[in-house]
Amino acid sequence: MRILRAIDELGVLPGSSYLAIGVFDGLHIGHQAVIGRALESSRQFGGNAVVVTFDPHPVRVLRPEKAPRLLTSTRHKAKLIERLGVDALLLLEFTLEFSKTPPDVFVHQLVRAANRLCQICVGREWTFGANRSGSIRLLEELAPKLGFQVASVPPVLVDERVVSSTLIRAAVECGDLESAANYLGRDFTIMGTVAQGRQL
Repeated sequence: MRILRAIDELGVLPGSSYLAIGVFDGLHIGHQAVIGRALESSRQFGGNAVVVTFDPHPVRVLRPEKAPRLLTSTRHKAKLIERLGVDALLLLEFTLEFSKTPPDVFVHQLVRAANRLCQICVGREWTFGANRSGSIRLLEELAPKLGFQVASVPPVLVDERVVSSTLIRAAVECGDLESAANYLGRDFTIMGTVAQGRQL
């Protein structure tokens, strides 16, 4: 998996690109459905499946006092994304300046940078751009003008509950690791570095 760190770097990918965009904290089964749609399209029509995500978590920049405890570090998230088999990860630095980007400008930047942007895949409730003013509706308005398709992926339900990072955090915090694993599609793990002890 190739790691890109700026929108302009999409141009280094040969051929068409199919993007899955989101924060993807925890990379739960709902996130995997969004990324899976981009993977499916890229394999069906030929091209690159690219995950576009943000570092740090946008809430840590916009409302740090309300920032959630992350389920996955950026490094851990990248490892999990790589295991899904995507071709590239576009890891965008989320800053206050970046947060002010109008949603239509963000989409135009993606279209201009890619050799050919064929599809944008997002969760149905996803919002983006300045003041979170961008939505599926805006993507669908821009798509025919800019020559790409939109895949709006519905939420995934487990026991009639919408799977979300918030739901998983609550399960982990109360020690319900079995439910967390059901929502994640794998056991809940934390990735870190083991420090050598004093060997007393």
